[in-house]
Amino acid sequence: MRYVNPITIVLSIIIIIVLIGGIVAFLKIRSRKTEEGFTAILFTAGMSLIMSASSGVLDKVLVGIGIIANYQNNSMLEGDFNFWYFGLGVFLIIVSIWMYLYSKKKLYILNINGYMPKKIEEFFKDLKMANFQFKEREIDFIKIYKKMFSVNFDDESYNCIKEEIEQKVEAFKNETKEIKRGYTGIAPIPFIIYAGTFLERTKIDSYYEFDKIETQNYYKLTEKNKTNYPVLKLNTNINSINTSNNDVVLAISLTQQITEADLCQFAPLDIINMGLDSPMDNAIRSKAQLNKYNIFIFSEIEELSKKLPNLETIHLIYSGQSCLPLEMGKRSVDSTRLPKIISYQYERQQAVKYPWGIVINGQEKGNLIKAQEVI
Repeated sequence: MRYVNPITIVLSIIIIIVLIGGIVAFLKIRSRKTEEGFTAILFTAGMSLIMSASSGVLDKVLVGIGIIANYQNNSMLEGDFNFWYFGLGVFLIIVSIWMYLYSKKKLYILNINGYMPKKIEEFFKDLKMANFQFKEREIDFIKIYKKMFSVNFDDESYNCIKEEIEQKVEAFKNETKEIKRGYTGIAPIPFIIYAGTFLERTKIDSYYEFDKIETQNYYKLTEKNKTNYPVLKLNTNINSINTSNNDVVLAISLTQQITEADLCQFAPLDIINMGLDSPMDNAIRSKAQLNKYNIFIFSEIEELSKKLPNLETIHLIYSGQSCLPLEMGKRSVDSTRLPKIISYQYERQQAVKYPWGIVINGQEKGNLIKAQEVI
């Protein structure tokens, strides 16, 4: 009968552990989960050291394998216990487990920049965050927007921005399936809402807004369920709207009051006004407030659809922070209950104040709409 050296078997087991650990680490690092990749490497190294330490339990295993394999020198299989190997192996495994648990608590922040470069990492101390507690995933289309699209509103530069948003938002969503997510953004509202449509059923754990008026700093929307925030109201009597309308304008004023003069391009459409009694910068301060505003807006849109049976399109005008448009985008994907929604961008220096928009739901989702195409 052919003898099999038990040491060879144990070495084979160690090699298999190393190979499996190496493959797992490679796949994690390749999918941009670097921390989990290093965790797999440390865990594999720890297991290998423990298996190599050779002591009581391992010796008995070796002797047992030797007996089964009819190995003639079983006594030679017993070796001295290597405390250094064993201790270092246990330490590496503990560190790998700690790193794995820590990586699950880390925050990945989606940052959409369309106007100017603003990064959370430049303000992390003021937010009372350690630099290693979060990672920033930036969608930056500042140059192409300012130098090309905002000048000509051309399809080519628009499609470049649109594809950048689609690809990077999908990548962010896939990368953070098991990790906490954050969001911040300073960009044209239609692009923010469009980005939100790719985050359906995706939870955002933390929201950060930039206070450009008072502090010139970021602040985090509070988790506290405060009730002393301004109420978002519907300021137009829906019953007075012509029920035969196919199109209406929905104007939401949170930071600045949207005026009739700004909306003159949409004549003769009916305008439905919604907003705060006293619009103000950085009006949204809590997650509860954000969620309540979002629920209110879509409950009114659904009610509007019931009141106006012929309603096909809502021309959405919004003045406010970017956290709410992102959440609105997440809700807008339900095309069975909502009419077509077009989100427009305010351009102060243009003769037509809302020269372009994006269809954010339905079969035409993602289409660029220009002012002359509206009415």
